[in-house]
Amino acid sequence: MRIKDSRAILFSDAMIPNLFIQDVMPELSGNAVKCYLFLNSVSQSGSRKANVEDLADRLGMSLDDVDEALIELKKRYLVTVSDQDITISDLKMQELQKRYRPITSSSPREIRRRETMHQDRETMVNQINLTFFQGMMTFTWYDHIDRWFEAYGFEPEVIYALFQEASNNKKLSGPGYASRIAEDWAAAGVKTYEQLSVYYTQFMRKNDIKALVGKRLRRRMSEYDLRDVDRWVDEYDYDEDVIEEALSRTTGAQSPSVRYVGAILKDWYENGVKTVEDIETYERRREAERTSLREKAAALGSNRGNFSTSHEDEAYDDGSLPEAAPMPRIR
Repeated sequence: MRIKDSRAILFSDAMIPNLFIQDVMPELSGNAVKCYLFLNSVSQSGSRKANVEDLADRLGMSLDDVDEALIELKKRYLVTVSDQDITISDLKMQELQKRYRPITSSSPREIRRRETMHQDRETMVNQINLTFFQGMMTFTWYDHIDRWFEAYGFEPEVIYALFQEASNNKKLSGPGYASRIAEDWAAAGVKTYEQLSVYYTQFMRKNDIKALVGKRLRRRMSEYDLRDVDRWVDEYDYDEDVIEEALSRTTGAQSPSVRYVGAILKDWYENGVKTVEDIETYERRREAERTSLREKAAALGSNRGNFSTSHEDEAYDDGSLPEAAPMPRIR
């Protein structure tokens, strides 16, 4: 006994996965979307024979446009095309296979720990979905969140802060901006919310110093200039007061630059200078050393008149001058 559906095709429904609508459709051409929707509509009413000419005629497209649309759908793994059939791929199964990871046996304690961790993550992800996407977050975001948890070891609170940062900058149309921020945080060793707070404090501190340097030098900071300032803060561990003191030393310079200031700070760093008080002590010592060298040079210059290197005033008893020593002969 066969079971038949007697409902008219015209009034039936075509089930289109939200995966397609939210993640795939925005990146497809209009012709590819038309082909995909039509193929889904036809396939859900049972097997039906159709060729490229039939699709072109039904959709009002040229044969070349249909071929290009099918190629586009194949590249996105939405359909497979053979000599006899066009098969529509199961997007839900594809997504499930991407997310599935076989888990080896674990101890009861490890299982409980993992369950607690996943519950915390799920709670935070749901909060992100409701807060920033009004409950309509796409599967692409879920995939990236999983990746950030696994690859970077972020705590749930850090993931929420990541979305808050992207939202503040109106960059939630896609995961690109958030991914770059996540990479920066991971590179700085951020995993916990406490570490993120320290990172932000340091980040804002460096931004203030960069603005100060640009203002004092009356120049727009280039990427290389910004890297130099990062070195002063991260490697030399100098605060704003020391950098301000170095900037004050550019007075009178014809074309003061970030590199010029960097040379001053590097000299201080290599000589153990850490604070403004250290700068004063170091500069006094340097000035004393320069003064001592100048005095020694002046003393040597004043003693040169006491020595003679010529024989103009020398004479023998008979009044004759001494002859010059003969040049040695080369044998």
